[in-house]
Amino acid sequence: MRIECQCGSRAVISRSKKEDDASVSLFCSCIDPECGHTFVSSLSFKHSLFVPASATPSASLGASVVGKRIVCSCGERACIQKTNRLSANVADLYCECSGCGHRFVMVRAFSHTLSPSAHTTEALALALIRSVTPSVRKTLHEQLALF
Repeated sequence: MRIECQCGSRAVISRSKKEDDASVSLFCSCIDPECGHTFVSSLSFKHSLFVPASATPSASLGASVVGKRIVCSCGERACIQKTNRLSANVADLYCECSGCGHRFVMVRAFSHTLSPSAHTTEALALALIRSVTPSVRKTLHEQLALF
């Protein structure tokens, strides 16, 4: 499963935590050392696209995450066939079970930040410096020259 940081770099999943029957929190870190953003994405079962004939009517179809893998309700590994990005922070993952053939959709969404990106902090500092008057900017420059 590929997850990207807000800076555009790839992020890695360090661990996952089951929140309830249908939702999992994925703890992610940006691989760009200059960024350093750590965040949580949520992944949850959305709906089935194809129910295998072998499934009993009372069987609860769904999926979960074990470690970094998506697992069908039958216990077999499911593969992501397609990703439909709905926005920068939300994507539908179209999955298919390698065991029973169950096809389903999971939704992955940005949840919250654990540690902000260094890129964001730098951009914020530059925006603040640009917003002050030239005289205040000159004073800041003189004070920073002391370091």
